[in-house]
Amino acid sequence: MDRQPIIPAKSDFSMKHYKHILFDLDHTLWDFERNSSETIHQLYKSYQLEKYNLFSEPEFLKKFKEINSRLWNLYDLNEIDKEYLREERFRLVLGELGLKNDKVADKLSRDYLTICPAKEHVIPHAYEVLAYLKDRYQLHIITNGFVDIQDKKLHHSKLRDYFKNIITSEGAGHKKPNRGIFDYALDILGASNKDCIMVGDNIETDIRGAINFNIDIIFFNPDRISHEEKVTYEITSLMELKEIL
Repeated sequence: MDRQPIIPAKSDFSMKHYKHILFDLDHTLWDFERNSSETIHQLYKSYQLEKYNLFSEPEFLKKFKEINSRLWNLYDLNEIDKEYLREERFRLVLGELGLKNDKVADKLSRDYLTICPAKEHVIPHAYEVLAYLKDRYQLHIITNGFVDIQDKKLHHSKLRDYFKNIITSEGAGHKKPNRGIFDYALDILGASNKDCIMVGDNIETDIRGAINFNIDIIFFNPDRISHEEKVTYEITSLMELKEIL
């Protein structure tokens, strides 16, 4: 049975004096699934990948999601580096679909990194909720994404102005869930862990990272996935943040 979202009473939450909210970016505020899917659609059409008669557009999208997720998990575990992820992602996608063509794979890799971060779609209610929270807390991004790509996403989606600090794993020298990135963040903020609460969607990086560092966590779980983590709060819509913060 799926866990039911944990939505505390506002009075319970107000007993804690948070000053800083740390937001994950992809899948929490920036709509990675929609933006990435649109990009894959554009690439399939632009490069006329149907002409190879090896895979359909839905198969291309499905394989990309599978490979991309696999590589990001390896990256978060420090088993591959940034260059491998970027350079090998589409070679693996095409290869597993039966197309061995490094030239096409390299062009897809280049164009994906140009097109996708320029997409503007955000998770529903992101702007409204951030506008509400900005007057009450200091807001910050903490992400394992790459500096150049995350900057583009924040700029094109018009999210940048809501945040005081953009903290990346590249800048910190550590990735979530490693304590090092949270040490780095709190040093920049001049804050203690008790001053902060994390909002994120990823069990492995956001949730366990915050728990390991003893930071309260709001688990954004729109798909109501089942889990056993002892999160502080759990929501299925960003709008629920207005009820508990």
